[in-house]
Amino acid sequence: MLKQSLVRPVKHVLKNLSILVLLAFAVISQPTFGAENGGPEGVIIKDPGSELWRNVRQRQFAETNTQMKSVDANILIRTSGESWRNYRMNELIPRAGGALFLGLFGVFVFRLLRGRMNLPEGLSGRKILRFTLNQRVAHWCTAILFVVLGLTGLILLLGRKFLIPVFGSEGFSYIAVTAKVLHDYLGPAFAISLIFLFVLYVRDNLLSPKIDLQWLMKGGGLIGGHASSDRFNLGEKGWFWIAAIVGAAIVVSGLVLDFPIFGQTRETMEYYHFIHTVAATIMIVASFGHIYMGTIGVESTFEIMQTGYCDSNWAKEHHDLWYEKVKDSAINGESASSAVGSSQKESTDTA
Repeated sequence: MLKQSLVRPVKHVLKNLSILVLLAFAVISQPTFGAENGGPEGVIIKDPGSELWRNVRQRQFAETNTQMKSVDANILIRTSGESWRNYRMNELIPRAGGALFLGLFGVFVFRLLRGRMNLPEGLSGRKILRFTLNQRVAHWCTAILFVVLGLTGLILLLGRKFLIPVFGSEGFSYIAVTAKVLHDYLGPAFAISLIFLFVLYVRDNLLSPKIDLQWLMKGGGLIGGHASSDRFNLGEKGWFWIAAIVGAAIVVSGLVLDFPIFGQTRETMEYYHFIHTVAATIMIVASFGHIYMGTIGVESTFEIMQTGYCDSNWAKEHHDLWYEKVKDSAINGESASSAVGSSQKESTDTA
């Protein structure tokens, strides 16, 4: 009995002592931050986390087995995402921003050198039908969607750099979420409108080698005198095909990003993200010239897409070959206004 009463405390002490030894070993071996890392003076501390993740990033991990059936679920650690993030933030976004700035700067320089292009003979008051109601509706639907998608896309692309300093992180988060929702849901609508635009305009935007080459050699009339053209000149045709081809790349890549539910891997999403950014940047830069020429760059141009009618002097100045074909259909301004009103009323009644 006395022996058991003596052994029991000894076991208890040894047990507690072993626990203390283990705790002491854990404390001694546990790295902490030292003076060189902002910790207490004289304490040498190392951070194993940085070494661990540095080694992780330098390795390619083999696939393992898992019961999850989703894409990439059997990969424990994927390092390519960090590489993509660094490329996007440090290379892709700065280059896209630089291209956008150069595009705006180019339009500004052109404006300084060329100025507004007015009609030498002024407006005649005689009107010629240039765009039907269907063509104008397709144009404006596509244009409005393009502007909204372009602005929301730029917010998502460049907003962190330019908007966070203005609105703060929390304010920018609300802006970014709204932009993302609009961008995701309006993208498919843009695809549909782009198809209608292509069908309605493609016939008159086919290349005419002889006429288009002469227009190009004269720089669209900037050098070498007047440059003749049919219904659309080479510059307008170029914008049409950029919108069709580059727009198709934007639509396809955007749909892949919109619906990541068809077995796409992360590498696939990164690839289409790159295509989407580059294609959108090209189209936005090209649109600067189209928007400028169609609004304040050329006299009376913006009104044409509003009413569908162009002035006969405008047609003669900018599309003389087309003017020769349709000049007999010219009507006075009042008749054109009445025709526009009747056309709009008819479309409303039909709807």
